[in-house]
Amino acid sequence: MENERKLMQFHFIKNDEISTHYHQNPELFYVLKGTLEVQIDDVSFVLKHGDMIVINANKRHKMIGSEELLGARFEIDFHLLAEELGTLQLLFWCNTVADRNEAYRDLRKTLDKILERHFEREQKGALHLNALCYEALYILTSNFLVKADDSRLHMEDFQDRIRIQQIQNYIQANYQSQISLNDLADRLYLSNAYLSKYVKKHLGMTFMEYLNNVRLFHAVDELLYTKKNITRIALDNGFPTSAAFTKAFREVYREAPSEYRKKMQKEENPGETQTELAESERTQIIEYLNYREQKQEVAAKEGRVCRMDVTKYEKMRGIASRAICVGDAYTILQSEVQEQLREIKRKTGFRYARIWNILSREECFDGQDGYNFRKLDLVLDFLLENGWTPYLELGHKPTLFMYTPERSVREMEEQGMYTYDTFQGIIRALCVHLANRYGAEELERWYFEYWNDPKHRIAEEDGTYFPYFEVIYRTLKSISPEIRVGGAGFILGFETLWCKDVFLKWKEREIQPDFLSFCSYQYIAIYENGKRYGRKSIDSSYMRNQVAIMKDMMKSTGFDVPEFHIDEWNFTISNRNLLNDSCEQGAYIVKNCIDMAGDIDLMAYWHALDVYSEYYDTDMILNGDSGLISRDGVAKPSYYAFVFLNKLLPNVIAKEENLLATTNGKGRYVITCHNFKRLSSQYVFTEEDQIKVEDLNNYTEDSEPLKLKFVLDHVRNGNYLVKCFYINRENGSAQDIWKRMEYAKGLAKDEMEYLKRSASPRVEMKNIVVDQEKLKLEYVLLEQEIRLLDIQYRYDF
Repeated sequence: MENERKLMQFHFIKNDEISTHYHQNPELFYVLKGTLEVQIDDVSFVLKHGDMIVINANKRHKMIGSEELLGARFEIDFHLLAEELGTLQLLFWCNTVADRNEAYRDLRKTLDKILERHFEREQKGALHLNALCYEALYILTSNFLVKADDSRLHMEDFQDRIRIQQIQNYIQANYQSQISLNDLADRLYLSNAYLSKYVKKHLGMTFMEYLNNVRLFHAVDELLYTKKNITRIALDNGFPTSAAFTKAFREVYREAPSEYRKKMQKEENPGETQTELAESERTQIIEYLNYREQKQEVAAKEGRVCRMDVTKYEKMRGIASRAICVGDAYTILQSEVQEQLREIKRKTGFRYARIWNILSREECFDGQDGYNFRKLDLVLDFLLENGWTPYLELGHKPTLFMYTPERSVREMEEQGMYTYDTFQGIIRALCVHLANRYGAEELERWYFEYWNDPKHRIAEEDGTYFPYFEVIYRTLKSISPEIRVGGAGFILGFETLWCKDVFLKWKEREIQPDFLSFCSYQYIAIYENGKRYGRKSIDSSYMRNQVAIMKDMMKSTGFDVPEFHIDEWNFTISNRNLLNDSCEQGAYIVKNCIDMAGDIDLMAYWHALDVYSEYYDTDMILNGDSGLISRDGVAKPSYYAFVFLNKLLPNVIAKEENLLATTNGKGRYVITCHNFKRLSSQYVFTEEDQIKVEDLNNYTEDSEPLKLKFVLDHVRNGNYLVKCFYINRENGSAQDIWKRMEYAKGLAKDEMEYLKRSASPRVEMKNIVVDQEKLKLEYVLLEQEIRLLDIQYRYDF
């Protein structure tokens, strides 16, 4: 009879030292007490109380526990999980020592429940234990899984992904046969030498190593869960002899297949393998779990009530979202762009307009080796006349239309990077022109940025970024030392690992930036075997967590820069993600602006208008671009998110997870709040341009409303007028209003006007009488709702 297979099982661990080894099943280690040092390849991590780490399949690792160590080891059946997910290539990036993610809290809570169930002996507890194991794996795969055959944001050529899939599919279909590199090369019409190098580059191993890896995967499955003899297993899985199977097996598992089978069968008996716990240790674990549960319950109850003393407030250090990415500078010369930018400025209060490609060859050269900045003057004059302050990106950014991170359309032929001498000349000419036209004092209000064009190879020894940056810095500082110059647009979560080396190099140079700039899109990269793999992140506090990681890195390197900017931010880079048009985006904006209030100096939202990306593939009214206003002038929930934030007052009374409360100190209080719901695992595994409007409800984790109670203490007695503005799926959401119009295309003029008028916040008003210096309010926010409360004292003489 074949052994029963379990998707996940666990064992307690104590002060063990385990020598270097590796195995096919991933393992998750969770420390309850003491410390556990884990060495993976050449990198060591020290886990303390509450820390977790996943060791991926076939990763060499070593562990040393402290004397007081008490923890748990969760073993995941690689074969069953691969079967469930439909891929043999799985990687996890789950490490609380090196990473921050709100999902760690959920995973820790579920693991605690699993450990708690261990001490319950009734039969029904086993069913719940299995359910909890599946829940833990759901959290792991939703938040920390990277498919190695889905290297998002890694392969420059989309055709590479197709070829890699062809190689993997061929090997998966034929691994039981005696196939060779030559067979595959003939099938793909490639030479043996080229294919050999190609496989090594993109799969991180030779063709034979990869083939044996696949064969071993299936062979181990049969070794553990069937009674076939070793020779039969070898032949059934493509090995020419049992000796060849044993040799390949020993190279990975450091023991013979028969020894491995005996050892794993023995471990199927929990009584023989389970680390025995002393009664005192059992008591410690139970006490620890009870303490954590009580703490979580109290936090949950208190999180729904916001009590604030209105006499105690501090000056707001600033909602950092005072900038927006406008785009290619010369699109501003279009009349419809100017009209919509005036509207955005009037209602949202954005101060800085970030623009780029101001030094394009088409616009700045007069054809006779001279410079002509006439069109740039028109752009800058428009911004200044309408109250905008320029945030100038001085490099060249390629103009792309993004379907997904790995699929794009290039709108125009990419301009090559200027040579150093040419760049030096045009920067000097530009700075002289700007200083003479606008004056040094005006330029001191602006920001000048130079991004890290990949062609500069900033992380490499012979990279050219710093000389170019220093040309800009020296030239502008010669006009005024107060002019602010910075860079380099690093991508949070994706370029984090090599930022440390860049910071160390930059720190040693004579010239250092006035501000550091970063992009924040919800993607994460990990490195395995020298390759970079990316995935979407559904961490609800992604920006806050990634900024904290980056600040820790800056501190550890001693790279102290005056200002920290997010020069682009959104949850997606796609121009065809329908969530951009939804209530989810409005709640996402409010949440992140509250999260980051006072923590960074400037955030530039990506981006202002849909009109920049023409409708290549659709004539839909709303098509998933990330502008605040559609091409037809329809305001989205994202637009009103910034309108609400603009109404906040100068002083902060309270800042909590779902709200920010402010006052002018004179009897007026403005509160903005949200019921943001994080995205679900279905979003992680769906191509962004494949999301359908009718399925939007499936892409959030839950749809529970949020009940918020506000208690304002020590307010002045008397009458108050409370105005309430809100946007949700039932009120004011352009996407949901359009849904009720059956997503009609080509709306008539009056129909479009109706959509524009209806896509605005619902307004409610009520009067409240306060007689004991206590003002109480209570509201229920629907999922992904944003709400603004404007509370004003009414004078009566």
